[in-house]
Amino acid sequence: MVDAATQSIEPAVITASASVVIAVIVFVANQLASVRNDRRKARLSRVGDQLRELYGPLHALVSVNEHLWRTMRGSHLPERETRHAGAMTVDESEEWTRWLQQGLMPANKQMRDLIVKHADLIAEDDMPAPLQDFCAHVASYEVHLARPSGSPPRQALIAHPGEPFVAYVQNGFATLKKEQARLLGKNGRTTPPAA
Repeated sequence: MVDAATQSIEPAVITASASVVIAVIVFVANQLASVRNDRRKARLSRVGDQLRELYGPLHALVSVNEHLWRTMRGSHLPERETRHAGAMTVDESEEWTRWLQQGLMPANKQMRDLIVKHADLIAEDDMPAPLQDFCAHVASYEVHLARPSGSPPRQALIAHPGEPFVAYVQNGFATLKKEQARLLGKNGRTTPPAA
């Protein structure tokens, strides 16, 4: 037969054990939530840096340059075939060079400098080909535009990568903006909703 003292101890032991188990579960759950929140905050900070220091400015400069390029193509400037064949008149050549030096190249240099300065913020593990090609193009054009006055115009050594570069920048910016919105939540909260 179980005596009365033993019977009164069993519920107390069960209650104490349950309290300890619940406390451990709550502690572990809080630790896991804290680790998840710290990781989310670190990811949000990284995405913010990528947008603010690289992809945001790059996106703005690409958008401006693309608008300028479309406008130039629709104007009286010589077509690509004429430029590359060296068949431009002196006036056309001077006008084309002026647009390059004053219109396109300043933004191209800024983009190249952003890419080089903030290469650590590039989303991929390696330097993507469109970015490599663009930086090489800018260097090539700097040499091309530095030719001595009066020397025959020649084609730059490395052509602009074109649509792959524009698409890379636009897609990278859009992807990071979506990631930022996801990390912030629909209503801009910086903490995840309660479970």
